[in-house]
Amino acid sequence: MMFVGIGCGYAQQVSFEVDRDTIKIGEQIDYVIKVEEVSDTDLVTFPKDQTFIPLEMVEEYKIDTLNPQTKSFTLTKLYKLTQFDSGAYTVTPQLVKINDKAFYTDTLRVRVNDVILDTVNQKLYPIKPSIGVDKPFSLGSWFWWSLLALVLIAAASLLFFKLKKKSDEAKKRIPPYEQAIISLKELDKSEALDNRDFKEYISQLTYITRKYLEEKIDVRALEYTSNELIAELKFKKEHKSLSLKEEVIQEYDKVLKRADLAKFANRKPDLITLKSDRKQVENFLKHVQSAIPQITEEEKRKDKAFQEALTKKRKKQKWAVGIILGVILVAVIGTAVVATKGFQYVKDNIVGNPSKELLEGDWITSEYGFPPVGMTTPEVLVRGEFKLEESISENVADKETYSFGTLYQSMYVTLNLVRFKEEQEVNLDAVVEGIYSNLESKGAYNIITKTEEVETIGGVKGTKVFGSFSIENPLTKEDIKKEYQILNFGRGGFQQIVIFHDRDDEYGEKITNRIINAVEFKKAGQ
Repeated sequence: MMFVGIGCGYAQQVSFEVDRDTIKIGEQIDYVIKVEEVSDTDLVTFPKDQTFIPLEMVEEYKIDTLNPQTKSFTLTKLYKLTQFDSGAYTVTPQLVKINDKAFYTDTLRVRVNDVILDTVNQKLYPIKPSIGVDKPFSLGSWFWWSLLALVLIAAASLLFFKLKKKSDEAKKRIPPYEQAIISLKELDKSEALDNRDFKEYISQLTYITRKYLEEKIDVRALEYTSNELIAELKFKKEHKSLSLKEEVIQEYDKVLKRADLAKFANRKPDLITLKSDRKQVENFLKHVQSAIPQITEEEKRKDKAFQEALTKKRKKQKWAVGIILGVILVAVIGTAVVATKGFQYVKDNIVGNPSKELLEGDWITSEYGFPPVGMTTPEVLVRGEFKLEESISENVADKETYSFGTLYQSMYVTLNLVRFKEEQEVNLDAVVEGIYSNLESKGAYNIITKTEEVETIGGVKGTKVFGSFSIENPLTKEDIKKEYQILNFGRGGFQQIVIFHDRDDEYGEKITNRIINAVEFKKAGQ
């Protein structure tokens, strides 16, 4: 119904019209203002902004010109108005200016009615599941602290092995006798004698011998006084742990005493005596070296085996530390991915998800039975055998079943086809009642059953039974929670599509929907 109001003045006429004066909450009213008998020299100003209060202007359109070629023409402007609260409202007259002259439209009264909800006859639908949104990738502070700890552990390990390497190299140092001879030759090259620094020279001579004795025969030669050192050498000689002649010990005692006099009594030895002491020291080292039992070939082999075992031990330690650091790094990265992307992401993309692999794999479209039923599945359905009740089997001309998977796997799909000898109407309601009993017979419990009508892409109608149940895995003895959808049709026989998948498996649900949406009944020869 169209409602019209007119306001007049001078040669021009201003009017308005609306398409209705009663609306429901949120509906829109077309409010049109017309200005007639307008010429090219006239300046017309229409209402702007929210001047239609208490109604709300949703949209305004551009000015439309009728018969613009004539001397006088008509201008129209459309406004869309609405209100979101019920009640009776009055829109005040709207101002239109023509060459600074004011024109007003009539008052508009509008009623806004509530929307009545029919909770009895209106079909209710289940709440839509929430749509999962991937978490944005971000790393928490704990990740960086863990990474820092890992770096510190790696640095500490490198330092540890570096020190161990130095320690191992120290164990392979020059033997004490060879080192003592080298030290004597270096002393010979020094400028101590040329500079008349006899005190320093004899102190170095005795230090070289003391260091040799401490390392070679395990005495505290660097700590002992000269008398204590000579006493220790005589003690070892008496106990046959050191085969030294008495005169060798006495000559070495003389050298030590002259060194003590030089250091503590400030008595400088002469050059000839120092050169003689140099020879006596080297002679003493040779006698001590020969007086100590030499290392046998067996001991050398044992020492070589020890060094090889030590090298292998160090390598094993490096490998062990490397493996531990690698495990820690993988654990830190894995924890970071789980925290940011979720455990399901890790399970699907790293551990592996059989349902996801089925969904993203190559699907197969094939026809089964006669008349053919077209189905698209992630794997081809393999023909098998199934039994019917005796009351039904008497009139059965042919029965076929095709399936993949098992009831205890993540996905199970079965297509059952029955053709009758004589035309027989299938009571789909009775089929629905039998499904519950069939699930119980297979060991299912906590069965939830719902039914609704279903229609294929070709317009074939049937009944869908869906819900959930639990069942015990006979191998692991663990409970498996399943969701199922069973489609039943009676098109020239009986056709049944059974799909089971694990509960809360989003990929299994997507596979199920894709299979159901592609079911097609074809005519023979099509």
